[in-house]
Amino acid sequence: METKVKLYYFTDPLCSHCWALDFSLNRFKMEYKEHLDVITVMGGMIEDGNHFADLHGKEATEQAEHWQQVGLFYRVPVDKDIWHKNPITSSFPSSIAYLLIRENHPHLATKFLRLVREGAFAFQRNIADKDVLTEMVESLGIEPSEIIKTSFAPSGKKLLEENYRPILELGVTGFPTVIMVNDKNEGIKVTGARNYDTYKKAFAKLTGTEENLDGIKTPTLLEFLKELPTMFYVDIAKTYDLKEDQIDAFIKKELSNVGYVTGFVGKYKYVQLNNAN
Repeated sequence: METKVKLYYFTDPLCSHCWALDFSLNRFKMEYKEHLDVITVMGGMIEDGNHFADLHGKEATEQAEHWQQVGLFYRVPVDKDIWHKNPITSSFPSSIAYLLIRENHPHLATKFLRLVREGAFAFQRNIADKDVLTEMVESLGIEPSEIIKTSFAPSGKKLLEENYRPILELGVTGFPTVIMVNDKNEGIKVTGARNYDTYKKAFAKLTGTEENLDGIKTPTLLEFLKELPTMFYVDIAKTYDLKEDQIDAFIKKELSNVGYVTGFVGKYKYVQLNNAN
């Protein structure tokens, strides 16, 4: 099959439901990459959220409670305490940084978006902070100074506003939204955080193909970890059909030739490649 499907992904680094969707959609994009033309549109959810700065105020408390509810409902790791310790006052800088990285280093854009998203939701990283963003950009091997400068400048805001155009053209009203369009200009819209099979079925319906196309295979754990800095055990279990007590042995076998570390976010265990990789 040669025809590609356009996949528009409307999102924001601070969209909690997007975090719930993150691994499932990234898996789908990785597996179907030869058949997809992906256009990620940043939503600009929070421009200036300084009202969160009152660590015990109503806004910070409501945001923390919302994050906790999303984490419990979708069974994804969320640490709500950042809203009471070091609240994230804007999603604009990280969104702009993503657009700049996509433009100049497209092969690292997905990894960067994952970094800022897991940083915010799981690891209490304030992604509106210049030093935090600088460290994240540097971790990808990119010289950060111009990216960081533009991410906090009016020119960066203009770039973000230009990126909004498909939101209006396609009538998007919330995040996450995925719209897939085939070569006949037929489309399917999927809103909210859905499971991996939802996107496979939408793709199959648009293309008239069987769900399991030739050449579609699940990436290895190492391939995932080169694209997604952190893999949580809950996602490993679903992806490879493993029981909880099988995961450590599976990781040891799959990553036998590379160094890795494990840790916890609350009750959720994760694995990462170490810095030497």
